[in-house]
Amino acid sequence: TPWCADPVEYWREITALYHVLERHPDLELVAAHGAWLVCQDAQIDYLRFLLSTFPNFHVDLAATFQYFNMVNYENLRDFMIEYADRILFGTDMGQLETAEEIQYRATAYMRCFRILESDELVDGSFFGREAIRGLNLPREVLEKIYYKNALRLYPHLSESQHL
Repeated sequence: TPWCADPVEYWREITALYHVLERHPDLELVAAHGAWLVCQDAQIDYLRFLLSTFPNFHVDLAATFQYFNMVNYENLRDFMIEYADRILFGTDMGQLETAEEIQYRATAYMRCFRILESDELVDGSFFGREAIRGLNLPREVLEKIYYKNALRLYPHLSESQHL
């Protein structure tokens, strides 16, 4: 499939992540890109296993939105609600140079917000162009994903942002 050129190497790396978590249970870890475990329903089930087994393990949503149309809607929505305390909002973007880049990314952010907040069919995500049905997550879940989890994991963040 397009998301995984070599599935054997992919699972070798996911198994390595498991062994790191197993050897270092006190390690606070936020895995970027949902640990690349949101492209199939079986991966989301494995991610549930990791999150339920390792209480200091978290994931961010950077570069994941374009895969949401590849998984079962209810499974993804239930996962987001169940593990809202362990998910952080993220995109996957570097520095912007021009007003056009800023406008393009602002539109991409808005699509991501609509995917999480509404029940609309959203035309595209942060990177992808496939239509994605909005998850219509509850407000308390959105607050955790958008900022409360980050404030808990990075306690000095609120000081630096004057919150």
